[in-house]
Amino acid sequence: PPLAPNEMPMRIGIVTDIHDETAILAEALAALRAEGVDQIVSLGDTSDLHGKWQDADRVTELLRQYGAVGVWGNHDHGLCRDASNEARAKFAPETLAFMATMRPRLEIAGCHFSHVEPWLNPEVVEDLWCFDGRPEDDSRYPKSFAAVPHRAAFMGHCHRWLAVTETGPLGWKGETPLHFEDGKRYLVVVAPLFNGAFAILDTDRWVLDPR
Repeated sequence: PPLAPNEMPMRIGIVTDIHDETAILAEALAALRAEGVDQIVSLGDTSDLHGKWQDADRVTELLRQYGAVGVWGNHDHGLCRDASNEARAKFAPETLAFMATMRPRLEIAGCHFSHVEPWLNPEVVEDLWCFDGRPEDDSRYPKSFAAVPHRAAFMGHCHRWLAVTETGPLGWKGETPLHFEDGKRYLVVVAPLFNGAFAILDTDRWVLDPR
């Protein structure tokens, strides 16, 4: 049968855990545009309401300029839903309007995107702040594969590269492209942009190119 629109092959630029590092973000977005990606996806923690920079106005200006879509994380959730009076006084209306477009999760090109593990509920604040265990733990990764049917699920939050299949974690740590094998499903953690990391996913060739 023909592919559904959200399953059509795409080249997707992925950034996560920006945490207000606007200079690095600008370089990464420019590189992704130069690569000709079809869509840029942010996996949350664009800004850090709990940190000292809180440069959400500039971060959202850049993401909006490049047509990015995304999900919220534990550090920027307060900009995306039920923004406080303090946040409304501090940030531009355009910033809050853009952050209100962030979703709990996204499905694009047959992939699942969220800030935390797919089995956790990003609409529950306690789940967003979950740091119990690791996504590759034997007691946890089966829950992610049981929670969503997608061939690949991508998340941030953990500030490192990681790939796990239904049979367990791989040795991959972001040094080389990750080739998705036919018949296998993957949970992938993308390293943080605040350390200069981002990725390009090609769902035609099914390769993730870490940068």
